[in-house]
Amino acid sequence: MIINKEFLWEIRSALESFKSAGKVVYVFIDRANMDDYAFASVGNKIFVDPVGGSVSLEGYLLGRSYYKNMLEKIHIGFDEFRYLKYKSAVESFTRENMSDGEREQRQAMIEDWYSTTSRTLAVSGRLSPQKLDSMMNNNFNYSSKDLISNKLADTIGRWNNYASLIRKYDKKAKFESLVNQLRKPLPFDDKWNEGGKASQIAVVYAIGECAMTTGIKAQSLIKDVEAAMNDPLIGAVVLRVDSPGGDAMASDYIAEVMREHKGKKPIIVSQGSVAGSGGYWLSMYGDTIVASPYTITGSIGVIGSWIYDKGLKDTLGITTDFVKIGKFADLGFPFRGPLLGIGLPVRDFTDEEKALMKTTILNMYSEFKDKVAEGRKMSVDSVENIAQGRIWSGTRAKEIGLVDEIGSLLDAINIAKQKAGIKHNEVVKIVEYPKPNVFNLMIGLTPFLSKSQKAPITNPIEDLLKLRLINNGKPMPIMPIDYYDCVNFE
Repeated sequence: MIINKEFLWEIRSALESFKSAGKVVYVFIDRANMDDYAFASVGNKIFVDPVGGSVSLEGYLLGRSYYKNMLEKIHIGFDEFRYLKYKSAVESFTRENMSDGEREQRQAMIEDWYSTTSRTLAVSGRLSPQKLDSMMNNNFNYSSKDLISNKLADTIGRWNNYASLIRKYDKKAKFESLVNQLRKPLPFDDKWNEGGKASQIAVVYAIGECAMTTGIKAQSLIKDVEAAMNDPLIGAVVLRVDSPGGDAMASDYIAEVMREHKGKKPIIVSQGSVAGSGGYWLSMYGDTIVASPYTITGSIGVIGSWIYDKGLKDTLGITTDFVKIGKFADLGFPFRGPLLGIGLPVRDFTDEEKALMKTTILNMYSEFKDKVAEGRKMSVDSVENIAQGRIWSGTRAKEIGLVDEIGSLLDAINIAKQKAGIKHNEVVKIVEYPKPNVFNLMIGLTPFLSKSQKAPITNPIEDLLKLRLINNGKPMPIMPIDYYDCVNFE
């Protein structure tokens, strides 16, 4: 099971709270990377497999592949309508390496991530920053024996013997499946609604690309938000955002309904792994925005692209013909061939059309900034200084005013309780829209993701080109896809 660093941080935070209540946490390691070990360091005791057990303290890297030369070889043209320094969503098709803005923001991101991980390990008492630096640069993989000798693990043992291993430390330990605990119904009785007081918190999930009928499914999600806002038993709403952006209309559907209901009841935004560009558009009207240190957020900007035939049609021996009424009617007219199953426009934008596209993109960017300024109570100039499409870690976003608190989904729920006037120790019912299971969400089994999100990527280049073709010529507040995949390479 692979869980990204942001979810690991959230689960670790919950286990820290568990420990602070006087409980004991045991963690088993088989093969762990640096994020896994940072998570494992929450354990009072860490067990490691005797043979396969290892930890890779490899550091962090963010990189991507570049396809400009490949497209030229197969006679496909690609225009990037980019007017903002950091808005890098499609530069992998127009360059051979990182732009200065892209290199700057990615370097800052991994430095922030590393700083957070280093602090986490230092606070755990397992690794000082100096020792982490040393171990990271002396070896890329540490065996179970290395871990024991460096006091990064306490005991060698196998997962299938977890009961006997734990009983060495706690002879009275009892064991129960987490799944069984999750299946137990929440208590509900009249005291939850004494005097008509709202004692429920709604958690609304906006997960996936910003789209009307796939991804976040804005057409149906807007109904969920309105239902939660209009339910008298719900005291506050938490919007969980995990999205790299996409269609501005879909983002604005949700943002506007939040703005319209602002002040009716508290709206708290919990940002997950990625909440940038259109994902930040979803977030900006929250009364409080909560993000983890590992959240990728910001990316306030708009970009567009155009893929077209640059000789492939001739190479394949295909010809086209058409009649038209209207000056721009042939813009987007495709030839159909053995390429991706999608038509490829037969021509590029003219200079006039490129100028019109630039105006459209910059107007949308201006509108985006205006809305952020309104939602965050900032001046437009202040927004411009932190916009330009730049991504920020959750930590840095808090410093510059794009995020209010560093915390998890559970922290966001507690803030919602407080703002709704519900006592901290009072049990509340969590009402979820559109009814996912929280545990499944954490391990990546969200049932409401679009098919394209759930399916494994079998041909990344083809999938990237299809994504761009589907949105050909469309101005979009969107981030590079590799951020949302939570992997280091495209």
